[in-house]
Amino acid sequence: MLRLLIGKELRELRRTTNATWLLVGLALLVGLALYNGYAYYTTRSAFLRQSQQTTYAQFIAQGDKNPHLGAHFGFYAYKPTADLALLDNGVEDYTGNSFYLEPHKRGEVKFREVSDATALRSFGFLNVGYFAQLLLPLFIFLLTHNLFSKEWENGTIKLMLSARVSTVQLLAGKLLAAGVVVGAVLLLLALGPLGLLAWHLGPGGLAPLLPTYACYVAGLVLYAALLTVLGGAVSLLTRNSALSLVVLAGCWLLGVFLVPRLTGELARRTHPATTAVEFDDYTFHDMQYGVGHEGTKDERRAALADSVMAYYGVKRLEDLPVYFIPITIEAAEESDGRVMDRAYAAIERNEARQNRLVQLSALLSPFLAFRELSLHLTATDLDTHRDFAAQAEAHRRRVGRIVDAFYQKNTVAGNTFWRTVPQFAYAAPGLGWRLRHATGPVLLLLGWSAAAVSLLVLAKKISL
Repeated sequence: MLRLLIGKELRELRRTTNATWLLVGLALLVGLALYNGYAYYTTRSAFLRQSQQTTYAQFIAQGDKNPHLGAHFGFYAYKPTADLALLDNGVEDYTGNSFYLEPHKRGEVKFREVSDATALRSFGFLNVGYFAQLLLPLFIFLLTHNLFSKEWENGTIKLMLSARVSTVQLLAGKLLAAGVVVGAVLLLLALGPLGLLAWHLGPGGLAPLLPTYACYVAGLVLYAALLTVLGGAVSLLTRNSALSLVVLAGCWLLGVFLVPRLTGELARRTHPATTAVEFDDYTFHDMQYGVGHEGTKDERRAALADSVMAYYGVKRLEDLPVYFIPITIEAAEESDGRVMDRAYAAIERNEARQNRLVQLSALLSPFLAFRELSLHLTATDLDTHRDFAAQAEAHRRRVGRIVDAFYQKNTVAGNTFWRTVPQFAYAAPGLGWRLRHATGPVLLLLGWSAAAVSLLVLAKKISL
């Protein structure tokens, strides 16, 4: 009986012209999303990789210079394109991709690609993630809005129930039929990017991505299943196709557009960001007067001179066996680094408060819950961006220590020395790290799934 019900639903869907054109349009959009994602992933990866190599090659070939002046020549640390950015580019275009490595200056991640984009980019970038978060729910709601209500409108509900079809079989048959259609779309969404990644990376490059990719597909299946159940529950509860469509479309508009924008504005007003002027004033004061009881710059320099002379057992700076200037540079770098660490930690705490408020809004929108899961699994989220910035800053300080150590005994550095300065390389955290940071979105998706099933059970009790 269950197989007959599924066959009946699929035949009715095949006979519906609107559904056929909807599926054709959907297939075209999926193809466009795959093309956009692949083009973004390949061109951006090649550009950033070449830029990284070029700027480092220029640095190590700069010739004979004073070590400190040569260090100021600097080079860029580039954030490589995320391994699954083909699926979802997340916040990559808004957070920037390059970090300048230069002494005394904690860099900021710059070159946000969205700043060079046209106004059309404000509508979003169509890739698999965008399709899944915004367009897939609309398709599922259009597919399921009359899944049960049409039986009341056509007067066939009593006929079906009198044909020894249990209510459980009726629910399961209709939802599984809708699931077959939705599953076909998910299969295209899952296999399309996988094939493109295999073609671009080869089997060896694809293998490390498979566990993360499997988690992404599992999250996508859970997300689509809860939307299918939610659409069916509303259709069963309203018994009216027009009303069901209005309710589901309202949920889509509310969850996709209104909730994110309202909570974003609320987060901005509740936890206002520190302005650039306030940040500069704050850090300048602490750099001049020290953190805690360090004292002013002059006092710190005098104390450093005393400790260095005591260490080498001399009475005058001129008698030191090493140059004192690079020692002061390194000490100032460490002192200023503590100031900047504290200042950036305050900014990150404020950003974390803003993000928590936005993520809590996923209680009102399953679309936001899946978006957060997608960002974390594809390593295009803010947590991964902060990890890159932290590693780039650590590398900048490492370069400074290498140069200052050389400068203590040498006043000229040539290409032989510059080649000893290590290149920067960043690899996004692994699957375990990503899943730990995605715990909240996963729990929210499971909660929404439980709520959708509960609504379906309630609708069954009321309507059948």
